[in-house]
Amino acid sequence: MLSPIRGASPFRTAARGLEAQRIRLGVATENIANATTTRTEDGVPYQPKRAVQTAQGGVRRFEAALRQAEMPMRSTHPRHMGGIARARSVGRAELGPATEVVSDNRERLEYDPTHPDADADGYVHYPDINVVDEMAQMISANRVYEANLTSVKAAKEMIKRSLEI
Repeated sequence: MLSPIRGASPFRTAARGLEAQRIRLGVATENIANATTTRTEDGVPYQPKRAVQTAQGGVRRFEAALRQAEMPMRSTHPRHMGGIARARSVGRAELGPATEVVSDNRERLEYDPTHPDADADGYVHYPDINVVDEMAQMISANRVYEANLTSVKAAKEMIKRSLEI
């Protein structure tokens, strides 16, 4: 029998996914709200933000965990693969990439010498935010959020049914 990976319940994994999508949705909303903000409290144009997911330890850590999880198998009958030589235990599971919010200092210039925030050459510095792209990010985050909720509901239903046995 395979032992479950410790710490990786479907609820904890889905919670990480829900958190990531909540952050993505919040970042896209903030970017849309500030798409035309030419001056913040610091006196500079709003800096667009991006939700970035990074795995702790990167690819090398994942590769090491994958190699550790390999299980030698033995044949109990020539026509099929049977028992497992040993149960695996990977240790604390990586529940998915952590989500960080990073600032993006890209800006676009528009010529409008009558604008109060125009520079000496008459250009206004706006944050480089494409509202259509941000809306697409919001829709995507919403769909993935719903998928994570569906996985939680499915896990709850499986647990409920297993208790009825």
